[in-house]
Amino acid sequence: MSRDDTREDYCEVVSRRKFVSLAGVTGAAALAGCSSGGGDDTDTPDEDGGDGGDGGDGGGGHVNTWFLGTQTDFAASDYRWNATLGWFVPHDQFGMWAQWAQYQIDNDEFVPHLIQEWEHGDGQTTLTLSEEFTWGNTGESITADDLALQLRINEAANTTLWEFIDGVEATGDYELQVNYPSSTGEDVIEYALFDNRLANLPPSNWEDADWEDQPPGEVQVPEPDSSGPVHLTEHTDQYSQTEVRDGLDDVEDHHLASQYNWNGYRVEFRDGNNAAHNSFINNEVDGQHSLFVPPNTLDQFPDSVEEFRIPGGFGMGLWFDHTHDVWGQREARQALMWSIDREAVILTVSESSKIHHPAPSGLTASSVEDWLGSEEPDGFNVYTRDDDQADELLSEIDESKDSIGTINITYPQGWSDWATASQSIVDQLRDAGWDAQGDSRSAGPGQYTSSDDWNICADQHTLGGSPRMALPYFSLDYILRNRFRNTEEHFAGYLNESSTVTIDGTEIDVMSRLEELATTNDRSTREEIVRQLAMVVNKDVPVGIIMEKYEQSFLNTDNFEIPDESDHFLAYWPMYWLPKVDETMDGYDSPGLMKATDD
Repeated sequence: MSRDDTREDYCEVVSRRKFVSLAGVTGAAALAGCSSGGGDDTDTPDEDGGDGGDGGDGGGGHVNTWFLGTQTDFAASDYRWNATLGWFVPHDQFGMWAQWAQYQIDNDEFVPHLIQEWEHGDGQTTLTLSEEFTWGNTGESITADDLALQLRINEAANTTLWEFIDGVEATGDYELQVNYPSSTGEDVIEYALFDNRLANLPPSNWEDADWEDQPPGEVQVPEPDSSGPVHLTEHTDQYSQTEVRDGLDDVEDHHLASQYNWNGYRVEFRDGNNAAHNSFINNEVDGQHSLFVPPNTLDQFPDSVEEFRIPGGFGMGLWFDHTHDVWGQREARQALMWSIDREAVILTVSESSKIHHPAPSGLTASSVEDWLGSEEPDGFNVYTRDDDQADELLSEIDESKDSIGTINITYPQGWSDWATASQSIVDQLRDAGWDAQGDSRSAGPGQYTSSDDWNICADQHTLGGSPRMALPYFSLDYILRNRFRNTEEHFAGYLNESSTVTIDGTEIDVMSRLEELATTNDRSTREEIVRQLAMVVNKDVPVGIIMEKYEQSFLNTDNFEIPDESDHFLAYWPMYWLPKVDETMDGYDSPGLMKATDD
C-alpha cells in the first residue's frame, strides 16, 4: 500500500495501493529491516519486554517485540555519537534525541515538541521549553541552559545558524532567548533554528570536553545520552539497539514512554541495497527511513508495506567548473542543458521517485508555485532537447561540439540512481553530437569536488534532508554561494570573481540581493527578489538541475498499526516520529500514532 503525494499537491496523501515504489538515496542514510518482522522474538537481543498484551483491540497493552530495521551506509562499528560530525551518526538519532520542533513538509510548518512555543520580538526570539523532558543518563531536566550550551557548541562547529544569530541566553529554567539582527526575516530565523535540530549535545558529554579549544568534531563521545523516549542499550559491530525508557537500569524514565507498546528498535547493518531489498521482499522488516529500489523490484514487496513519499527538497544537478575556459561561459552551459531531455533521464531512473523541473529555478518543487506562480514562469527557459538551440549558443562564443572536445561527466558509481542518470545523460549528449563520456568515481561528491580534475560533475543542487530548503532564501543561497563544499568561496568557482550577473539586460548584484532577501519580511519585496535570483539560476546556469527526489519511507503494517491518514506522515521520519505524536488512534488509551500489534 502506498501513501504518496504528487508535485501538484504535496498536501494530498493518496489511498492505499497494492505495492510500493521507492526513491533513490543520494547520500542520506538508508534504513531497512532485516530480522524477523516482530512476531517471533527468538532472534531479538533482549526479551525482558513485558507481558505480551493485546495491543491492537483497545488499550494498547505491551507487545513483547522489537521494531526491526537495517541501514546500509556504514557498519555499526563505525557509528559516532558526536552529533557535530553529521556523517557516521546513525539514524537511531531521530528516536533517541528529541526534536526541538518537527517540520511537517505538506503543511510547511514546524510542530512544537521539546520547544513548545516561540515568539519574536525586536531582534530576538523567545523559546519556551517543555518541562517534561529529561536526559536519560543523568535524570536531569532538559533546561534552557542545556540548549544554550548546544547552540554555543554549534557556533564553534561553524553551523549555518550562526550566520543569522548574534547570541543565546537562558532567561529562565525553561526559557531561551535567541538574539539576531532586527532586520533579519523572522522565517529565516525559524528555518535556520529548527532545521532538523535535535537535543543531541547533552551536558554529560560536553560540559567537560575541550570543545572551545579544538574543533567540536574531534571531541570523543563514547556513548550517547538520550533526550528522546528511547535509549541506546546495546551496540555491536552489526547492530544498535535503542530501548524504550521505561524501567531501564540506570536510565531515567521518559514521559513519552507510555506511547510505545513495544520494546524499542533494533537496527542492523546490511552490505548494500540489494540485501535491504531482500529484507522487504521476504517480509523480514518493520520499516526503514529511506532506500533506493529500482522500479523492477517494486512489485515484489508485500501488500502490508506502507510507503510515505516525502519530498526530499534536493536531488542531482550537473555542476560546472566556472573557472574552465569553456564551462565558465554561460552559452556553453546553456547549450549543454538544451542537449538533455531531463524527463527521459528520469524515466531511466524511476519516474515515481523523481521530480522534473520544466524551468529550473533553484526553488524546490514544494515551493516553486507558491513563489513563482507556476512550474513554467513567464520569461524562464524551459530546457528541453533542442539541438539547433545548442549549436546556435555555441556559435555565439566561437565554439562547436567538435571544438570543445571530450566532455567528462563525473559521478559517484555507488549511488545507483545518480549513476544511471549520468550514464543516460552521456548517451543523450553523444546522440546530440557531443563527444561525451562518463567518469565514474568510487568516492562520493564530497571527495571528488575537492579535487581539480573535474569539469562537469554530479552533485546535489540543494542540501539534502534539510527543511530550510523549502524557504527560497536557503535554496537560492545554496546554489549561488555554495559553501557546503568550501567554506571560503563557491566550490565550483561561481561568482568568485564578481557577484554581478546580467540577465536580459538587467545587472543583478547576486550577493546584495541575497542579503536583501534575508533581511526583509515584506512579501511583495521578497517575491520580486526571489523571481530575480531564480532567473539567475535559470539563465546563468550555475548548476544544471536534472531532477529532484522523493525520499520514500516505509512501515510494515504486519506488526505495527498506524492511522489511515495523518499530517505527520510527511516528516523526517515516520518510523521515529509517529510514536512521539501527541494524538491518539482509535482503540488505544495512550497517544502515539504507531503501535505494535499482537497478531
